[in-house]
Amino acid sequence: MRIDATEIAARKAFLELTETDANCLRAIREQLAGAQHGFADGFYAYLRQLPELAALLPDAATVARLKQAHGRYFDSLIEGEYGEDYVAERLRVGMTHARIGLTPKWYVGAFRKYLSDMLRATWRATGGEAEAFMPAFDALLKVVMLDLGLTLDTYIHADKRAIALRDRAIESSVNGVFIATAAPPDYRLIYANAALSHILGSAPGAMIGKPCLCTSAEDGFAVIREAIAEGRNGYTTLSRLRADRSRQWIELFLAPVRSDTGSVSHYVGVLNDVTARKDAEAQLAFLAHYDTLTGLPNRSLFDDRLAQALARAERGEDFALCFVDLDRFKLINDSLGHGAGDAVLVEVARRMAAVCRSADTLARLAGDEFVILVEGAGSAERAAAIARRVLAALAPPVVAQGRDIDVAASLGIALCPVDGADADTLLRNADAAMYAAKAAGRNTVRFYDEAMNRRASQRLALETDLRRAVARDQLVLVYQPQLVAADGSLAGVEALLRWQHPERGTVSPLDFIPIAEEVGIIAELGEWALGEAARQMVDWRRRGIDVPRVAVNLSARQFHDADLAERIEAILAEAGASAEWIELEITETAAMAHPSDAAQALERLRDKGLQIAMDDFGTGHSSLATLCKLPLNVLKLDRGFVHHLPDSDTDAAVADAVVTLACRLGLSVVAEGVETEAQRQFLADTGCDVLQGFLFARPLSAAALEAWLAARGGSSSPSPALGCASVKVEQHGQKISAPS
Repeated sequence: MRIDATEIAARKAFLELTETDANCLRAIREQLAGAQHGFADGFYAYLRQLPELAALLPDAATVARLKQAHGRYFDSLIEGEYGEDYVAERLRVGMTHARIGLTPKWYVGAFRKYLSDMLRATWRATGGEAEAFMPAFDALLKVVMLDLGLTLDTYIHADKRAIALRDRAIESSVNGVFIATAAPPDYRLIYANAALSHILGSAPGAMIGKPCLCTSAEDGFAVIREAIAEGRNGYTTLSRLRADRSRQWIELFLAPVRSDTGSVSHYVGVLNDVTARKDAEAQLAFLAHYDTLTGLPNRSLFDDRLAQALARAERGEDFALCFVDLDRFKLINDSLGHGAGDAVLVEVARRMAAVCRSADTLARLAGDEFVILVEGAGSAERAAAIARRVLAALAPPVVAQGRDIDVAASLGIALCPVDGADADTLLRNADAAMYAAKAAGRNTVRFYDEAMNRRASQRLALETDLRRAVARDQLVLVYQPQLVAADGSLAGVEALLRWQHPERGTVSPLDFIPIAEEVGIIAELGEWALGEAARQMVDWRRRGIDVPRVAVNLSARQFHDADLAERIEAILAEAGASAEWIELEITETAAMAHPSDAAQALERLRDKGLQIAMDDFGTGHSSLATLCKLPLNVLKLDRGFVHHLPDSDTDAAVADAVVTLACRLGLSVVAEGVETEAQRQFLADTGCDVLQGFLFARPLSAAALEAWLAARGGSSSPSPALGCASVKVEQHGQKISAPS
């Protein structure tokens, strides 16, 4: 704070403070200087009697320091120099008083006491003569009034600065702040900061004079209107539409401002835009109850809906649970990647939601598992209708990553209360029914019955035992010979996987291979089978038993592993087997799913010195143009085309066409499932290279195979293009991949 010379001169002129007054004070300066020490003690003793001032004079040291300061002040007061330096010092002292909390009323009161004591001191300094006393005291009074005016200016200045700071703070606030009159019915605004205009999307200043927000008829303002009516604070959160029709959430605090008499004169409000927070809360609520991929209810929300349905069921409102599991979904993830798998799940969810009723709940439990809570469907007929609609909706191929993907599902249905009256029982039984649908061939529907529960328990026990089968040395390979059609010499053997359970005995591949695929341990079984077959080949070669080559059937999942060639190379190296002994078999379906990828994968395998065969040829949808581009060595004619030979003209034509095609492509042909002499003769006459089947030998243990070879007088080595031994597992009379 600063007062210039012009203002100082104006104030002194108004007080009639002249040089004559200054000379008058200078004349009695020494007498006054001596007298002021006499009243200083009494002055501070008086101030310390007042509680408000005593707090500012807490101890003797403070009083002593102030006495010294006042001594200097008194010296300057009667020095007769009242220019800019004097004014600046008085302003500094005044601002100090304001800062430490000495309010104007106490400051003026202290001045009154000070001036009263000085009156007597001045009387004594002038010798008690009225003519000398009057001009001296008048001069002193003028200087004191100048000081008092300057001090009051510092308080006013401090107040203005505080008010300006508050104004700047309110204007700078990110919160919308407004002041409204307390005059009903509109409570019009008299102040609104920039943030309020920004939050509400209005032009600066446009809200002044407008009705207060709190008068809105929207329901969200009801609590604010009640607070106004009761003269108390109010708070609400509500949504509104912006000018662009987007949703905005605002938070409003309103408080009454009371006058000195206690009546409400104004209302002050604070407004915040909490849209981001509300959106975050909504997102958290969504994540807590909905699946982020499909947007369907998740397990948590489904459990809540199921609990409500069970409560209604106690009042006679029956319902059904339909458990939905996609068939062979793991193959999609393994062969196309999880991006394609996610796209399939999203489309499947959309299609199922489209056929469900609004009263039903479709939820995604995990992975490719869905469940439908069918309200009011206590009968099998109504639940089956929903299931049929789901299957029909999933029938068309799903387009993902530019490919048509066939999707199917197995559905299991449990009815409440017939199949269970609690959540765990219903879910367990619907799940058991779903597995029954898979066992029935997939892409179908099954209802729960008690027999399923027993089978499910047996399956769980079988799954548990199967996970331990490799570690417990319960898996074995048996071998079935393959013979050269032209001369009956040994072309190799096919090794088939068997499970020798200590309590169950020999477990059929029909029972354990589907489980191995579903629980994801088929790869572990396949690696064991490849390693075991390779080690057996090494042992036979070491002992002079000539089995020319081993072919290993690859699963679709393994076939698309980026490091397949390296993994196979490592397994063979560990066994000490040569790559030229190995022939890898892929199914026609796996190869034709993604021909370009298949060609690259097969080329990498060929680069390692491995032979390649296409298994189960004729059962898939091969493109001849694509087939020509695959680096193959062998086509294996599926047993389904051999079984009715030579009586079936159709099968005979297919077999002849396959042999002719293979010959033109420079490939060998192996026919599986040869059981009669007529079949052998037909295939040999057709030009098939290698034959295999019960006509020659059933699957044999390694020792039994060696005895079989010895009984035939040893093995006759065929040409490298023909001989093979293949590692497979059987299911439903067909070979199932046992990946390495």
